[in-house]
Amino acid sequence: MNELLKRLVIGALIGLVSGLVISFGTNAEGFFLTDLLDGYEFQSYDSRMRVRVEDVKEQTIDSVIVIDIDQNSTLSVEEGGLGRFQDWPQAQHGQLINVVSSGEPKALLFDIIFYPANDNDYFLVQDLVTEHKFTSQEMVNRANDFLFGKNPYALVDQTAASQKVHHSIVFEKEDSLNFLFKMNTEPKGYFYENHLIRGIPKGIAEQLPTADFIGNTYVELLSASTGAGSANFPQDEDGIIRRAPTAIYFEGPNHVYPSLVMSAVIDILGIKKDGGFDYDFDNNLLRLIDTTDTVIREIPIDEKGRMYVNYYGKFKTFYYLPYNYCIDPDMAEFFTDKVAFVGASLPGLMDLRNTPVQETFAGVEIHANVMHSILQNEFVSITDAQTNLWVLLIICILLGVLVSIPAKPLYTLPVPLLAIAVWVIFTYNAFFNDLKMWEVIRPALAMGSTYLGIFLYNFLVVEKDKRFLKNTFGAYISPELIDQMIDAKEEPSLGGEEGYHTAFFTDIQSFSAFSEKLSASDLVELLNDYLTEMTDILLDNKGTLDKYIGDAIVAFYGAPAPVDNHEYWACITAIKMQESLDELRLKWQAQGDRWPEIVHHMQNRIGINTGPMVTGNMGSTMRMNYTMMGDTVNLAARLEASAKQYGIYIQVADETYKACKDKFIWRDLDYVIVMGKTEPAQVFELIAEKGKMPLGYDKLLDAYHQALVFYRNQEWNKAIEAFKASDELEDMFPGRKTNPSRVYIPRCEHYKENPPGDDWDGSWALTKK
Repeated sequence: MNELLKRLVIGALIGLVSGLVISFGTNAEGFFLTDLLDGYEFQSYDSRMRVRVEDVKEQTIDSVIVIDIDQNSTLSVEEGGLGRFQDWPQAQHGQLINVVSSGEPKALLFDIIFYPANDNDYFLVQDLVTEHKFTSQEMVNRANDFLFGKNPYALVDQTAASQKVHHSIVFEKEDSLNFLFKMNTEPKGYFYENHLIRGIPKGIAEQLPTADFIGNTYVELLSASTGAGSANFPQDEDGIIRRAPTAIYFEGPNHVYPSLVMSAVIDILGIKKDGGFDYDFDNNLLRLIDTTDTVIREIPIDEKGRMYVNYYGKFKTFYYLPYNYCIDPDMAEFFTDKVAFVGASLPGLMDLRNTPVQETFAGVEIHANVMHSILQNEFVSITDAQTNLWVLLIICILLGVLVSIPAKPLYTLPVPLLAIAVWVIFTYNAFFNDLKMWEVIRPALAMGSTYLGIFLYNFLVVEKDKRFLKNTFGAYISPELIDQMIDAKEEPSLGGEEGYHTAFFTDIQSFSAFSEKLSASDLVELLNDYLTEMTDILLDNKGTLDKYIGDAIVAFYGAPAPVDNHEYWACITAIKMQESLDELRLKWQAQGDRWPEIVHHMQNRIGINTGPMVTGNMGSTMRMNYTMMGDTVNLAARLEASAKQYGIYIQVADETYKACKDKFIWRDLDYVIVMGKTEPAQVFELIAEKGKMPLGYDKLLDAYHQALVFYRNQEWNKAIEAFKASDELEDMFPGRKTNPSRVYIPRCEHYKENPPGDDWDGSWALTKK
């Protein structure tokens, strides 16, 4: 299996494992991450809901109306209101029912709990009217007005007469501490038979929200209602209302009641009360079936049969009418073919709730949103667990494959970030267009964990060999070369290998004098600055550090990993070292008396040679050192040392020169026979990069090279004069004791007295290392 295919397979497997772990590990009941991620999923749910309704204006929906017990309605009678809500006679609500019902609405729903009224005053006045003869018609009229306005039967009578009214039932759980004990049947006097939903198997009913107690005491009003249902809204753990029950299981008598909205929907849509509610918990659907046995609605539900509230806007998106306006008979026609809810937006009446779209939201308008959603057949749906699992696995596997294409996963860091962004955009688009709520947090977490898993796999497994090589070679090989070794699958082993490479030696000029002038601590500080700077340059330019010998640096190019044109990189390193040393000298000079004069004028010398040599790990299996050996290496060392005799600072042998002569400026230096050798080697001084001629060097090099021609032609007198002329052009900066022109003058005088003969090859034997 090739490397790419192997990476892709491993990436896919890591994606698969990440998807499975996130899917099953964060959905386990009772596990702390489950609740944590569910909370974040709720927040993403709310965010999409808010964005969707952001631009919806107030009062844009008038097919469902809220008759609002608002500030205006509770003003004093003198100010045009009806007084304190708690003081309103129930006959007032009867009058409202009469007005609204006469307009032929689809339904009138009360999101209010009524209790039997205190009717003592009413019966007292009634007895007075019956048994007492008033002396004026005005007193009779006033008494009759009182009896009409305070009639305690008006609310029940108008409810019964309307056939459009649905009242709220208070369902509660058993609470013995508050004397709320479980009921085995409905309250006495409540004729509930027409309010039940029948045909739901007990096993299904038990999955619905359950109740043990009915808190209503005004059973005559409930009995008179066309329908009745639960007005309760369950809050999620964060206190926000996102779901609405469709039915409640009253456990004691084993009865199922609709929600308040569903009670009206049964009449509006003609739903069968026996068999009209088909709960399919396998597919999370509630099918509403009408009297013709036709499924007319399929409502997405959760595991408790609750539907997700489709919020159409913020507070007052629906048409709100003040309660006191709606008791005017002239308003009757306004309610034709509309659904009306009676409720309160007054904070003092304690019916303000927290919703995804707004923190303070009238509870009655939540009912209105649910009703409008059902009538419009527009439902929010949540993706089921199986769909979430498969989508999660597919996303993670694809991401794992994509991230694994490059050898280094760090290069693909934008991929999971882009994938998460694309997924978020997709989920928002799916909700805006189809009201489909996809999970956001778990897929994002799974994508992040897939990338992290691949990254850790590469770090702990794939990069293990690379770390070993870095630990072995890191101190003396550039990271780029180590990468090449990784690609070539080369590992360090004991032994050497012959190859054609470039050796590099550098040393500080007159270093022993520094030891005399500096304290031990100052010498260590100086060497640390110098060696750190020089080594960084070496490694940054593809060099391999062999060793430090005191102040000397020994290095080579072309091993253990091959380097294109290694000769060039050695020469550019030498030039950059000299440039860096210039900067160090300026820094030390700027520090004034901190350093002695010798430090201000520090120079180093460099010797470079290219040729065959042996490189490899020398030593034992317990302790290895990657080094080089051979004549090529020895000559490079001699060139570094002999540069002192010429007063130059970079001396390069012919093999290196020929490989990159067009890229640099050179001085043809000499043909030398170093100690221990019999064959001459042509050497050059490396001046600068091509196109960066130092000031004055153009004239100097022309004069010098002309003198060298006279020298090699054995025209000694002309050579002496020419070298004297070029010597005048040499830069004798502080610390430089000689120069190549000055070296040749006594040599010419020597040969003038002792001619070398016609077979002379132009070489000069060095007598010092």
